[in-house]
Amino acid sequence: MKKYAFFFHYNKPASQQAGHPILTVHWQGACYMVKGVDCRVPCRTRLRKTQPRCVMAGKATTFGTDQNGIGVLS
Repeated sequence: MKKYAFFFHYNKPASQQAGHPILTVHWQGACYMVKGVDCRVPCRTRLRKTQPRCVMAGKATTFGTDQNGIGVLS
């Protein structure tokens, strides 16, 4: 299967509005807001010149969310 690049980061504005921590997962050109991330593949810190400055990035073959709103990357 083909691996696709992804990155995720903490989303402060969405977290303040929701009242609990929200993470944003960027996968295949779309943004998904999730309550947490279950990352089953290696990922690393990536520094960027624009916001968000620091993200966790890697490559995965699949992305989905479970019934609890947790994003699963594998």
